Amino acid sequence: MKNFSRFAALLAILGTVSISSAFAANAGSGPKARIFAEFDSNKNGVIDGDEIAAVRKAFAADTKGPLAAYDKNKDGKLDDAEITAIKPPGVGGKKGGKKDDGGKKATEAGPAEKK
Repeated sequence: MKNFSRFAALLAILGTVSISSAFAANAGSGPKARIFAEFDSNKNGVIDGDEIAAVRKAFAADTKGPLAAYDKNKDGKLDDAEITAIKPPGVGGKKGGKKDDGGKKATEAGPAEKK
């Protein structure tokens, strides 16, 4: 009976690990993950440099496409702040993602750069 209980416990643990692994794998394959992966060509975790131009070009070519959700002010263009909002899943956002400010409060981060 002890062996059966141990076997059942082992199966329960393995099942939990398998299910959580499946969810973790799918977390990076949703629409946001695909958009981010498409434009973060140097894989540094940020849309920057030439990638910004690529995002703007793609959005201009299809303003009703997947990037439309990032045009928050609905002006038909993606400004710097809107492009900055394109982040990999799990970074920032309202669902307990990681902070992007290095853990600093807004007052400690310093003044924002103006362009």
